[in-house]
Amino acid sequence: MKFLLSLLVLSLAAANPVTAAQAGPRVVARNLPSNPNDDARELTASEKKLIAIFGPETPRPILLWPHEPPKAIDDAPPEVVTPEGRIKVVSTPSISVYLPLEGKRTGMALIMCPGGGYGGLDWLTHMVGSATCLVPEGIAVIGLKYRLCNPYPVNRDIQKIALLDVQRAVRMVRSRAVEWGIDPGKIGVVGYSAGANLTMVLAGNFGDGDPQSPDPVERVSCRPDFVAGCATWHWRELKSPFVFRKDSPPTFLVHAINDGVPNAEGKIGGAPIQLPQEIKAQLEQLGVPVRMEVFNEGGHGVGNLIPTRYQNGFPGAQWPKLLVKWHSTLPPVQKASQP
Repeated sequence: MKFLLSLLVLSLAAANPVTAAQAGPRVVARNLPSNPNDDARELTASEKKLIAIFGPETPRPILLWPHEPPKAIDDAPPEVVTPEGRIKVVSTPSISVYLPLEGKRTGMALIMCPGGGYGGLDWLTHMVGSATCLVPEGIAVIGLKYRLCNPYPVNRDIQKIALLDVQRAVRMVRSRAVEWGIDPGKIGVVGYSAGANLTMVLAGNFGDGDPQSPDPVERVSCRPDFVAGCATWHWRELKSPFVFRKDSPPTFLVHAINDGVPNAEGKIGGAPIQLPQEIKAQLEQLGVPVRMEVFNEGGHGVGNLIPTRYQNGFPGAQWPKLLVKWHSTLPPVQKASQP
């Protein structure tokens, strides 16, 4: 009952123009094993604020690196969390792990990369909403808080910084898969908008890990077993800049026809559908399994897992079911992560 009440609160918050703080706590199902190393550090002010917004059962974030991350910024300004649960000024990457109850686990895990144009992370819509919808169905959801422009320079080099974070997130989840009840061969990375941009960058840039590394996490492969992009964005451009490989992971794309359509003034917002269409063609040419689901409505928020949409059958919000069905058809060699 507590979970259903929280689900209702989240649904109402998404449907009405109120802040996350006004709507009250949003609690998702969680049964995360305690790890003393994860729980030892003092939370930052922004982390405490995020937990205050979304409720006391919000998982404690786990730092991707125990000390400074690579390419760290000295004297970085403090992270910012808005009343709506949007995260800005990220310089210390972390993951938040939402696990299904033990008897309901399917073994699948989705590392979620929220969108926000590399200037913010829409944690409420893209992370908490996803966990609320998918955790009860046995899918582990891991939210990735990756680094952003401001404090980093406001240019496209931010992709290189954020790539380090998503690579490390895949390695960390795979290294702790047994502990968290996750199948190490069913770890996917899902992105929304700019998060989908990051996901596509990862799909062409991954490695096996360094067996000689003193850090056990770095010994593990960062190739995801599959990736998914919802409303994939690249600064509103139509052409794909992404470079893929023959061993890129199977890719699932979700897009709306009315995304990126010019307005009355001729300006293009969101992400034009030509971008994922070109990504699909690139992958097909390489022989990489790819599926693209196109919807007539939904705009740039087509894949947003707002609980009311998910429960009431809004077509664009049904992509997780389509993803699971598609994943089940992949040949075993495509399901297994590369060593």
